[in-house]
Amino acid sequence: MQDMTTAPSCCFEALHREGVHVALVPHRPSNRRSRGKACGDCGVSPGGWHHPGCDVQRCPLCRGQLLSCGCGYDEFENGEDGDDDDDGDDDDDGVSPYGVDGNGQPTELRIIDGMEVVVHHADVPDSDLTTVHGIRCTNALRTMIDVACEMPPDDLVFCVRDCLQRRLFTVDEANRRLDAPDMADYRGARLLRAALPLASASSDDAM
Repeated sequence: MQDMTTAPSCCFEALHREGVHVALVPHRPSNRRSRGKACGDCGVSPGGWHHPGCDVQRCPLCRGQLLSCGCGYDEFENGEDGDDDDDGDDDDDGVSPYGVDGNGQPTELRIIDGMEVVVHHADVPDSDLTTVHGIRCTNALRTMIDVACEMPPDDLVFCVRDCLQRRLFTVDEANRRLDAPDMADYRGARLLRAALPLASASSDDAM
């Protein structure tokens, strides 16, 4: 589990209860002394949305602590409908379905067709998207940026070299994307920036 990132705002703006949209409560400093200050737990700026798992986040319905209020939001339901083969182990009890990935982006655990799926939330520009066999997804370059922090350095160099050799993107295209403002503090971008010269050199040697 990674520490929560500091950012002006998270992208979680609402929860759902029995399918009904419930807007979350933005961060508002509680007194005059803390006015203008970021959240002491998750680091978001005043007016921003708290990161998942923040202890300060209030429930929009009961105004208690969201993590412990028990108001029964859909996002906190982990498929506990009696179908799973529970042997008495309560491994999921008390575990938040929300987290943060290696790039500091919020994640949530969902049950889709009986399978646990980790959903990653991030602001992805249209230029980073493509369609493969009718499925909307990130292009090869953005995918490498996003997964860079999840693999060993040598594996990252190998994957980037493979992308270059298959012409999924070029070194110039990668450098232009990595130099974009939204990649300045993105951990995966920093790792890919370091791996790119090594992958490019080994790719040239193989050609």
